[in-house]
Amino acid sequence: MSDSGLASMPLYTHVDRIARGLAARGIGPDDPIPPEMLFALDQWHYHGTAAICDAGRFLGLGPDSRVLDIGSGIGGPARFLAHTTGCRVTALELQPELHRIALDLTRRSGLADRVTHLCGDALVLSLPSGSFDAVISFLAILHIADRPALVRRIADVLRPGGRCYIEDLCRRAPFAPADLRDLRGVVHGVTVTGIDDNVRDLGQAGLVEVVATDLTDDWAPHAAQRLEACRSDRASLIDTQGEEAWAAQELFRATIDRLYRSGALGGVRLTARRP
Repeated sequence: MSDSGLASMPLYTHVDRIARGLAARGIGPDDPIPPEMLFALDQWHYHGTAAICDAGRFLGLGPDSRVLDIGSGIGGPARFLAHTTGCRVTALELQPELHRIALDLTRRSGLADRVTHLCGDALVLSLPSGSFDAVISFLAILHIADRPALVRRIADVLRPGGRCYIEDLCRRAPFAPADLRDLRGVVHGVTVTGIDDNVRDLGQAGLVEVVATDLTDDWAPHAAQRLEACRSDRASLIDTQGEEAWAAQELFRATIDRLYRSGALGGVRLTARRP
């Protein structure tokens, strides 16, 4: 998946909605941002900061921890972890526009000393072996074609005893042809496979204590609720984000909801440790 192709995904278009959302809160383009003011805007995964808290607790993060966030987007999870646990996060994002926004938000929220942003391909960017206590990734690995190679990189950059915490989409049943087209064209899911395939890749990379948790029964109704909220709050969202931004969000959320309802799409949490 190229950065130009991924940038057309509706979730990643009209990213000026972040600046507009801050403006609605009285924060101008050059103003400092209290980190808490961002939490409702910069968490694009399921269950927002609650999910990141779960990850931080599982990983045992603290001020001495070094964390790599793969597919970090505009930096929401990285900033939240740095702000709440004091850890240092390297936030790796493929798309230059999201990277630029992330840099600006991190600087303005006073966290540049704890969050380092890198723009590049996780498969090829140089990262020191054994340099991270933890690796996280939220709804990003589905965009990467060579998942086995990525998982090997995760295993390599973890220190012995380090852990990874991944949340991603998975396949629970074969996709109908039209649904597969939407998975590829709207969601840009290029590697959405069964949970067993994910577990196998982690094990073959040399990671141990691999645990997979099927999150579908939680994520599917949550996706339906987000779609309903998007539609019911249409007027206010258009007022703060713009009509085109709202339409892109509605398209993405409607597609995800339909894929869950088909029974083919699912969600999974994967954790593992480097021996």
